[in-house]
Amino acid sequence: MRLQQMIERLKASNCRITPQRYAVLNVLGSSSDHPSAENIHAKLIEHYPTMGLATVYKAIHLLKREGEILELEFSDLGNSG
Repeated sequence: MRLQQMIERLKASNCRITPQRYAVLNVLGSSSDHPSAENIHAKLIEHYPTMGLATVYKAIHLLKREGEILELEFSDLGNSG
């Protein structure tokens, strides 16, 4: 399972799996698309009202550093005109 793989990788790097971090991992692990940090935050804010967007970005950064996810950047050039 993808979620378990991400958790094991972070634990192997001595990263704590906080409830908020687990929630971000869960959204990413169960997502069939490529959610943005803002989308992840919007999905979680109801259950974690004190979670800031920075928490989501930090979790994404950790996963990126560990090679578990890739960051996709889109240009708005295709949206002109």
